[in-house]
Amino acid sequence: MAKVLSLFSGFGGLDIGFHKAGFEITACVEIEEIFCKSLHLNSAHLGGCTIHNMDVRDFVSKEELHPADVEFIIGGPPCQPFSAGGRRVGGAPGHLDDIKGTLFEPYAKLVEKLKPRGFLFENVKGILSSNKGEDWKKITAAFESIGYALKHQVFDAAEYGVPQHRERVILIGIRADCNEFKWPVPTHGPHCASDYVSAEAALMGLDFSDDGTEVKGKYLQQLREVPPGENYSFFTVNKGYPDPQFAWRSRFSGFIYKADPTVPVKTLLANPGGWGGPFHWDSRRMTIAELKRLQSIPDEWVIHGSRAQKIRQIGNSVPPMLAFYLAKAVSAQLFDGETDDIQFSE
Repeated sequence: MAKVLSLFSGFGGLDIGFHKAGFEITACVEIEEIFCKSLHLNSAHLGGCTIHNMDVRDFVSKEELHPADVEFIIGGPPCQPFSAGGRRVGGAPGHLDDIKGTLFEPYAKLVEKLKPRGFLFENVKGILSSNKGEDWKKITAAFESIGYALKHQVFDAAEYGVPQHRERVILIGIRADCNEFKWPVPTHGPHCASDYVSAEAALMGLDFSDDGTEVKGKYLQQLREVPPGENYSFFTVNKGYPDPQFAWRSRFSGFIYKADPTVPVKTLLANPGGWGGPFHWDSRRMTIAELKRLQSIPDEWVIHGSRAQKIRQIGNSVPPMLAFYLAKAVSAQLFDGETDDIQFSE
C-alpha cells in the first residue's frame, strides 16, 4: 500500500478518492481549524491518518519526514486568486502577488525534500490563464527544476461519474526514473458506455431532512417560476421574457439557478450567497446530504460546522469520485496496482 502525504487537505476530497483506490494516507496538512475538525471526525474512514492543523509553510520547516514515509504527494493549494468567484470578488485576475497564489512554493520544497515517485497538484481552470499564463509557467518551472516530468489536463468531473459539471486542472509530476504517465479516459458522457449521472439519480433514496432548505425573500417568486436548468437569465429580454426583470449578464451564473433533475448540476460553489444555486427543482435549497451526493462525497462522511460552513467545505473540495479515477491511474502506473476497468489515453 503506497504511502501518500496530503497537503492543503481541506476536509478530505482528494484523500477519500486516494484511500478508496488503495493508498495509505499517512498525514493531512490543513491550516483551517473547521476543516481539520471534519477530518478528525472522519479519520477512521481514512485509516486513522495523522492530521496537522498548521500552515504548509510551517510544516515544511518544522516537520521531520523520512522519504521512505512518503511515496506520493497530493494537494490543491487555495485557488481563490485564480477562480472565477475570486476574480468577481477581487475585481481583478488573481496572480502570484496574492499570498495564496505562492503556496505552490512550499509544495515544491516538500517534493524536492522527499523525492516521492510523483505528485498530484489540483487547481481551478483559471490558473492556466492567470496573468496571461505567466503564473502557470512559474508554477511548472518550480517543479521541473527539481527533476519532475510534468503533464496537465483539464478534467470535467461529470465525465468520471460525478453528477456535477466541475472543471479542474490536474498537474501530475513524475520522477525521472519512473514510468511515463497516461491519463484515465472518461467513463461517463455521450461518447462513453455510461451516460452522465443525473442529479435525480444521484439523490435517489435520500430521506428529506430540512436543515435550512426553505426559501424566503425578494426573489422567491422568480425561483418558483424559473424552469429547471435555468437561472436569472430566463427573465431577460435576451431569452424573450415578456417583462424583463434582469439585464443580460448582470448576475453570476448561479443566481437563481435551479437544478435540472435529468442532467448533472453546474459547479457547486463554496460561497454561493443567499440566492446562489443549485436550488432543488422543487424550488427549495438543497440539503447538506444532497450537496454531498452531488459532490460524490460518501453519505457516512461527517461535516463539522454550521450549514454555511458545511457548504463551504463541500464547495472547496475535490469530488472524491474524480480523485478515485486519478488515484487508480497513479496506482496502476507508478505502483503496479490493478487497472480494473480503467482505460488510459494513448
